Amino acid sequence: MDRTSLWQGTADKRPCYPTLQGEISVDVAIVGAGITALTAAMLLAQRGRKVALLESHRIGTGTTGHATGNLYAPVDLRLATIEDKHGTDVLRAVAQSRSTAVDFIERTSQSLAIDCAFTRCPWYLLASSDEFDAQVEQELAAAQRAGLQATLAAAPPAPLAATRTVQVANQAQFQPLDYVRQLAQHISGEQCLVFENTHVTGIDDEPATVHTQAGKVRCKQVILATHTPLGVHLVQSGLEVVREYGIAFRLDSLAPDPGIYWSIGEHNHSVRTFTKNDETWLIVVGAAHKTGDVDDTERRHAALEAFGRLQFQGGPLAYRWSAQRYRPKDALPYIGKNIDANNTWIATGFSGDGLTWGTLAGMLLADALTGTENAWAPLFQPARLASAPRPKAFAKETMSPPQPNLLALETDVAERFGDLPACASRQEDIDGKPVAAWRDDQGRLFLVAAKCTHLGCKLRWNEAETSWDCPCHGSRFRPDGQVIEGPALAPLARGTGPDCDAATPPAYTGED
Repeated sequence: MDRTSLWQGTADKRPCYPTLQGEISVDVAIVGAGITALTAAMLLAQRGRKVALLESHRIGTGTTGHATGNLYAPVDLRLATIEDKHGTDVLRAVAQSRSTAVDFIERTSQSLAIDCAFTRCPWYLLASSDEFDAQVEQELAAAQRAGLQATLAAAPPAPLAATRTVQVANQAQFQPLDYVRQLAQHISGEQCLVFENTHVTGIDDEPATVHTQAGKVRCKQVILATHTPLGVHLVQSGLEVVREYGIAFRLDSLAPDPGIYWSIGEHNHSVRTFTKNDETWLIVVGAAHKTGDVDDTERRHAALEAFGRLQFQGGPLAYRWSAQRYRPKDALPYIGKNIDANNTWIATGFSGDGLTWGTLAGMLLADALTGTENAWAPLFQPARLASAPRPKAFAKETMSPPQPNLLALETDVAERFGDLPACASRQEDIDGKPVAAWRDDQGRLFLVAAKCTHLGCKLRWNEAETSWDCPCHGSRFRPDGQVIEGPALAPLARGTGPDCDAATPPAYTGED
């Protein structure tokens, strides 16, 4: 079984791109290379802007490559919630803008002959028991007021059981990693420079400059398309950080019709199928929890598998993965110029709807940077947060990493963890400093400072993904302290000692 997503396991191999070395100048530097970044890059390049894409790993291996592959106008926080918080006009704008983003993906796939299994299909919301019927009916009414083709189905799609079922027609599914990798291949060139394995270490807003481990990009504008913006930003105070899990196994039984199946009840799940090379896979996503709040994350995957096998027959579990959600407290994402910035633009708060919101964000940002008016842009401006008092930690925004010795460890802490067994983790306070330890299955010991380099929150161990996770704002670190995903810019300080001098994982090679 692969501890990776189905999309990474089934995507066609594509060319690797170079690491940035030295200094370059462009019009727009885009940090990240997921669906938001690539959508914006394509549109900006088409409009005559020279663009540089900077990806810390490989294209699409972040959030885009760990998504559900579903594209839809409804939202995981519910259309009824949008209407309750913002009114019917905003509800309609959300549904219209998201439908336009799905149409954009379809047109792009067709015009560039991108082979990503794009398929139109219905979206379903199913009540698992009659106590949730009212919620389903409420969402039906909201979807209809939003202008969607929503109906109450006479029966749930077999073999899924439900007491009430809403169907919204003309939504879609695709293979997201194939889409973004082929899109990158189409737009890469002199007008759009693509760099992989290029870790950003700091960003200046004025003059706009992006610093990397081995180079620098001078530009006029910066887009932070990193799911949450790197560094300390007020927008992070308006987000709840959640991890969600996914599994996939081959189906032996009859597959349901193509569709997006959301089940609400005691446990909320998303179910879909994916077919490639005459093999059909069942995908189950759910088991969400606040990042850092759960120790036994392995059980989340087991619960999803048990749910899937209640209704479908299949082979052994083949893929399992998880992804991070950033839920906006007011249910709308933040897309636009950053609050304290002159030249930096952000896109975050997509919750569980990132493929559609990300595409829309790329469209909105391309319009904003080229002076094109977009009627939806005012709905999502980050500036809406600035009217309230700022939390103390966000009094000053920064995109510079902390001083490298801020959380330095003493060199002799390894002896405190000599009894730590293989595949186990532990934290201790040593001389007033929290130290995090993990020993791998080969007996190597990894020691790091147990405070996040973003804002100093204490880290929690994620067993399922062998990572140290921050429960405050979602930063994640490898056992050796390297950043997996931000907002942290700097790695964790490492401890040393006779048991852990050689404990350095192999460098990321660019392969999945």
